[in-house]
Amino acid sequence: MKLKGRVAIVTAAGRGIGRGIALALAEEGADLIVNSYRTETTKALADELSIKGIKVLAIPGDITQPEKIVEVVNKAISTFGKIDILVNNAGGAPVNMKPGTGPLAEVVAGWDATYEQNLKATVLMCEAVIPHFISQKSGKIVNVASIAGRSSTPFIEDGHTVYSTMKAGIIRYTQLLADRLGHDGINANSLCPGFVYTDTNKGFFERLIATVPQYKGYSVQQLWSGIFDGKCPSIPAMVVPLRREQTVEDMARAVVFLVSDDAINITGQALNVDGGIVKS
Repeated sequence: MKLKGRVAIVTAAGRGIGRGIALALAEEGADLIVNSYRTETTKALADELSIKGIKVLAIPGDITQPEKIVEVVNKAISTFGKIDILVNNAGGAPVNMKPGTGPLAEVVAGWDATYEQNLKATVLMCEAVIPHFISQKSGKIVNVASIAGRSSTPFIEDGHTVYSTMKAGIIRYTQLLADRLGHDGINANSLCPGFVYTDTNKGFFERLIATVPQYKGYSVQQLWSGIFDGKCPSIPAMVVPLRREQTVEDMARAVVFLVSDDAINITGQALNVDGGIVKS
């Protein structure tokens, strides 16, 4: 087991990529602190992880809030005595978007909410854990970004510009962390998933079908498959070179690598796990 004796925090771990990451870390022996927005998903994951014979601390709640971040970090230290790994998976479409008022109200609301859930939550979580990493002169950080932060895609809809900008911010912030923390033995990398079929992406395709004329008449599965096999004429630009769908398990295995000793000399990198869509 590569991670036996290590303690890892995984945020937004209740489903999708975060859940897959938590399960993969547990398979390698890591004890876990898991967070999800909903109590039921947090508990379900904790129950599943406990069967694997590791120690689990489940803390539900909104990880975009500073108070919740401090709670997660403090409870991790008091329960396990240390933190070795931080995986920031929180992101996606905003959970709590407050309606705007005044000039540019909708623009302000969209940018503020997307920033809170994506970039700001990642930064605050890192800054809360970093003092512990510095004190022990070791630590692994993986911030989940997206290929949207590396390269534009043909799937442009309202909010995509905002989301891409925040993911680009995560990548750059992680690079700066690598510079800042390297002399303390801390590795910081970002993971850039390609197209993984999650509830979030399902909703994304449903909105495309409902709002973009060129996608009318297609099913979600037709659009999704078209990314990989090139058979959907509405999305010819996004054929994946490897012609294979990216999975939750692909992302989880990449994170296990980045937080293990196999990647001891890798820091400041943005790892694209996308079947070859992005070339840099």
